Amino acid sequence: WLAIVLFVVGVYLLVKGADWLVEHAALLAEGLGVPHLVVGLTVVAFGTSAPELAAGVGASIRTTAEQPLVNQLALGAVVGSNIANIGLILGVGAVLFPIVSARSVRRKEIPLMLLVMAIGWGAMFGGVISRVEGAVLLAGVVLYTWDAYAASRRGKKIAMVEMLDEEEAQEFEEELAKTHTPRWWVRHTLMVMIGIVGLTAGAELLVRSSVSIARTLGVSEVVIGLTMVALGTSLPELATAISAARKKQTELLLGNVIGSNVFNTLCVVGATSLVRPIIVPGEVVRIDAVVMLGVSGLAWAMVLTRKHMGRVEGAVLLAAYLAYVGYVVFTAKSPPVV
Repeated sequence: WLAIVLFVVGVYLLVKGADWLVEHAALLAEGLGVPHLVVGLTVVAFGTSAPELAAGVGASIRTTAEQPLVNQLALGAVVGSNIANIGLILGVGAVLFPIVSARSVRRKEIPLMLLVMAIGWGAMFGGVISRVEGAVLLAGVVLYTWDAYAASRRGKKIAMVEMLDEEEAQEFEEELAKTHTPRWWVRHTLMVMIGIVGLTAGAELLVRSSVSIARTLGVSEVVIGLTMVALGTSLPELATAISAARKKQTELLLGNVIGSNVFNTLCVVGATSLVRPIIVPGEVVRIDAVVMLGVSGLAWAMVLTRKHMGRVEGAVLLAAYLAYVGYVVFTAKSPPVV
């Protein structure tokens, strides 16, 4: 019972920490003039994926020779969270409000996400994700972030040329300076730091309580990661998706989902395996990772054929996610004897 209480407290801290991080980091990004899609792909996505990163690294630190499977929790959380991002988060968002996708999303961002997840799947085939493979994945997230930043700079430059003449641009900069005072920047930067502290504390409680619950129920860590931890750490993305859908900011919603999946695969798996190599269960390679790629490919097909995702498509994604969770729960096996 104590473990369950700690799990709930951990999820609460994760959600509140991510909420503060996302809200104030997005304000900082907008203050710099970064477009909404790029904010979703980077700041919001990285912020809402921070729980997975903190939980994964925390689990890897606690992986020892006596308990070599603890960081499977991180792998399960990443795969499960990626599936939840597409099936649950994108599904709920589309049910609430039709999601219109920009050409760049259909032609570049979603294919890039699928490529990154396919690379992550390939790293699992040897049965162990090594430190070298982890370093390669981490290098990938640096390149991804740089590409998004370069795209935002190009977009900002084009927008200024199209929307403002020289006099209007000067007035705009002066108005921005009045509202974005040094105190404004300090306040929002401080809130970002408080959000990170909340995420770290929540991840600590989540990892400890999840492992305890897994052993008490006789369920493997990877199953707990695929379900409880994946859903718990996906709550920030769900809250962001609902808020973005209600405000009709579908670019932010799509960017959050795509960026989160890229960040999960490259940074969370990379950092976790860099601390300690991850032993990969065969079921994850044969089933869970295939489902992850399959549901992502389905979402891509939806936006390619109709250029938007409506309530029917959202309901299909939700049904696919619920079917997967049901499969994981009902086929859960006891942890192997080590």
